[in-house]
Amino acid sequence: MRTFFSWVLLAVILVAGAYLGSPWWTVWNLERAAKAGDAHAVAQVVDFPAVRADLSPRLTAELQRALDREKTKPHSFFDKLTLFVAPLFQPKAADTLLTPEGVTYMLKTAAAPPWTNPFKQSKAPPAGEPGVDLMHSGYRGDDLDQFHATVTNKRAPTRAVSLKLLRRGFLTWKVVGIDLVAAPAAAGASAAAPLTSNTTPQ
Repeated sequence: MRTFFSWVLLAVILVAGAYLGSPWWTVWNLERAAKAGDAHAVAQVVDFPAVRADLSPRLTAELQRALDREKTKPHSFFDKLTLFVAPLFQPKAADTLLTPEGVTYMLKTAAAPPWTNPFKQSKAPPAGEPGVDLMHSGYRGDDLDQFHATVTNKRAPTRAVSLKLLRRGFLTWKVVGIDLVAAPAAAGASAAAPLTSNTTPQ
């Protein structure tokens, strides 16, 4: 009988550990997918309609600036035509840039993603992308069904991506909010410089 109750207690501890540890596991897997450039795996964790609905004014402005910058860059005639026509079908910068590839780029660089031609089959990594060495910090669980985490690229330590996750099942979590923020200061170090986008009047 004692053995039976020991096994039951062990099972309860394992289930509770999996339940409480599932958001950390989700963020860790998201980091691995982003580091590998696996946009499909990233898309499995992100609830894109919820992310677009939860956009902060700062990130909205950052995405719009990124899209505006692309319009002034030299592109082929077909690229320019696609770039100018796309907003007619997707009026918001968030719809154009918050794609699986765009979110992957944001996690790796903590910067607004550049526009890529959706009609091109090849999706090469954007030039100038820094090396990737992701770490997570700044965990905060508001309750058992809502979780916040910060993902930072150690090679670009002044910028970070803030994630908000909601539980969508016993062990399943979805990213429902993304923002670009100043990276948390390391222990004993001064606070990181704020993002330039934070200075944009709201």
